[in-house]
Amino acid sequence: MKIESAKVNLYKPYQNNLCIFLQEEEVLPILLLSAGVLGCIHALLPSFFTIGENIAIGLYMLGVIYAGIMIGLYFVSETKDTKEAVIPNEADKEYLLSLGYEVKKFYGDAVKSGRVKNNKTRPLLINAETMKRHFLVMATIGAGKSVLMKGLIEQYAVLGGGCFIIDGKGTDEFAKEIYGVVASVGREDDFVYLNFLDMDNTHTINPLLSGGALSIYEILIALLIGEENEWKEKQKEFMKCILKLMVYKRDNEKDFVFDFSSLTNMMSLVTLVKTAIEYKHLARYNVGIMDFVKYVSSTIEVDINDFLQGDKENKKWVDEMIKKTSGEGQGIYDVSVCVGAWRNVLTNLSSDYGRIFNAPNPDISLWEATQRNKIIFVTLPTMDSDTTPKELGRLLLGLIKGVAAQKAKFAKESKIPFACFCDELGSYVIEGFGRLESKSRSLGISVVPFFQSPAQIDVVAKNDYERKEIIDVTGVHILMKNMHPETTEFYAKMVEKIKTMSRDYLKRRDGAKGSGATEDTFRIEEKEAIEHNEVVNMNNGEMMIFANGKLHRAIAQTETSLMALGKKTTYQGMSSEKIPLVQYVSKRIFFKKTNEIVRKLGLSYTNAEAMSN
Repeated sequence: MKIESAKVNLYKPYQNNLCIFLQEEEVLPILLLSAGVLGCIHALLPSFFTIGENIAIGLYMLGVIYAGIMIGLYFVSETKDTKEAVIPNEADKEYLLSLGYEVKKFYGDAVKSGRVKNNKTRPLLINAETMKRHFLVMATIGAGKSVLMKGLIEQYAVLGGGCFIIDGKGTDEFAKEIYGVVASVGREDDFVYLNFLDMDNTHTINPLLSGGALSIYEILIALLIGEENEWKEKQKEFMKCILKLMVYKRDNEKDFVFDFSSLTNMMSLVTLVKTAIEYKHLARYNVGIMDFVKYVSSTIEVDINDFLQGDKENKKWVDEMIKKTSGEGQGIYDVSVCVGAWRNVLTNLSSDYGRIFNAPNPDISLWEATQRNKIIFVTLPTMDSDTTPKELGRLLLGLIKGVAAQKAKFAKESKIPFACFCDELGSYVIEGFGRLESKSRSLGISVVPFFQSPAQIDVVAKNDYERKEIIDVTGVHILMKNMHPETTEFYAKMVEKIKTMSRDYLKRRDGAKGSGATEDTFRIEEKEAIEHNEVVNMNNGEMMIFANGKLHRAIAQTETSLMALGKKTTYQGMSSEKIPLVQYVSKRIFFKKTNEIVRKLGLSYTNAEAMSN
């Protein structure tokens, strides 16, 4: 016979202890304090008056007992959970950001929940390591996610950190608010504004001026839409070969400016053939050019050796090569499809938004911005079009991927992680976003996507694997007001169920000795830690934070002015005045002007010395 021991769980109803009872009461603590003060006074009276010995001892004992009780209640320690992601609010504990204040109960509004007496328990503080594990904020319209974002950005600005903010609302109102917050802490010089709504009020950036062919290739392939199939692979190969030549020209030809316009000009098979003929003499010395020439020659079905040996000064041979572009071969058809796929995307970037992307001396590069902790704000034109914001957003996310790759090679991990706040991510999410998050942690980049429902992420990949990967690599989830029951059900599974005891009232008469007897019976029930009704009723900054398997009900950390004065910070209110932009000077121009000044100063000094002699 085998005997096994089973674990026994004992349950008892929750009862308030003395500390909790005194915290919830208002009048009783004052009465106890008053009584204690009077007791201490009476305990000291025997020192000045001669009274009976027994009475004196009694008063002394009363004072000592009361003092001991008060000291014990003051220094009583609560049970702490060491597995929490939240940092204790103690002097020796370093933290990076405050997410808000934990509350016991929601009252339908963050302001109301914060004003109820004894409802706030502690600030929710997180360190840099938790920040690098990424955040995810899911909230519907009007839930208060912009308030939370402004509170986090203000803290970043105060700490001297850098961040990248993508706004998918399609207006400049939020940009003015962020500029106001940044300027209020004295960092307006670090504010970089990429404004796709107004080409006359924007900084410039050219992602093609730095990085190798493969890094630029990784940025541009994010612009391709559609399923992964044979045609998409051909389009990728097409762009990779062209970029190898363009990067060579950028690095070796001083008069060549590599921008989206020059890349758009290459979207023609005739142009490709002419360019291959012009640069084929360098193919034997440069692998990138050799790959480009091989691609072009195979497209028009010409042997690579015959193509390399051709005389580019022979007009007849050149015309023969050009004539082959009008053939009906498979390679020519493939290139025509690739050109059609890329031309529309590149034309939008080079013409509609050429003011931003085609600057020969751009104001910033994203790599330098991350290294120097700039605050970059991007406004996408979501009101004008549905497809254009997706293309721009994908390009920007591709830029982040490129920066992450550069950081892996050259940069040291900073103390404050560079944060990427992606508002309305569903408008421009790209496939591979989850992999970007998984790689960014070790590089000191924190990603904080904001979106309204899981369905917005599911559109970029089959079988919702993209959403699953994003959720799997995210360390802290923040759920604000949400109308989708399945979302509540998903987050309810992330935390342990709570146990409740239901009390049934019974009245026993049979066999009772008196006129009647009563008894209470209890039964144990399990319920979800959160209910959909509670999630729906959250408003204006109320949120649930899920971290390390723990649930924290909280009110969002707001900007300082909103918390102290009830007014949000902005720039010039609702006026049409544009945000003042800091003018940047490129290194090349800066050193050129500096050298001119130095020469003049040196010449003036020499002349003055000669005159004095």
